[in-house]
Amino acid sequence: MVLDTEEPETERHGNFTVAGVAHRGTDVDEAALWDSIDDYADHLDDAAVDTDRYAVMFDVDADSGEFTYVVGREVEDTDELSAELTAVEIPQATYAALHPEYESVEEMVLEVHEEVLDGDDRGDDVHAPVFERYESDRDPTTTADREIYVPVRDDEY
Repeated sequence: MVLDTEEPETERHGNFTVAGVAHRGTDVDEAALWDSIDDYADHLDDAAVDTDRYAVMFDVDADSGEFTYVVGREVEDTDELSAELTAVEIPQATYAALHPEYESVEEMVLEVHEEVLDGDDRGDDVHAPVFERYESDRDPTTTADREIYVPVRDDEY
């Protein structure tokens, strides 16, 4: 297991929108996605709430292993953004803050989906996406010092 799920810290998060570049599939080139967001920097800088960056993982297909991965920024409004950008709503929920030790996004997404969400029936009750948050001074393409937020039922912790 690459995720430490033993008594994780939990936090309330949500009620915000992340807009950015999306990838759908089983293989994510994180560096290329983060580089591609520079093409939309002007749009996102104007709409962004702050300088933090996010990676959002959702819509995992257990049969094919495909998932959607969006890298971007929190935005107040999506009306003026390019139609090429994808917006993802992060609902208010309780999230477990986990510290992964994985080599790839694919490895982490599949493990969260299979072992954390489905492993104890949380997947049936929780519909929020999994997300990572990066302060502006952190490099989102390195595997060191990552923190992901996985939705959990309120009665779990």
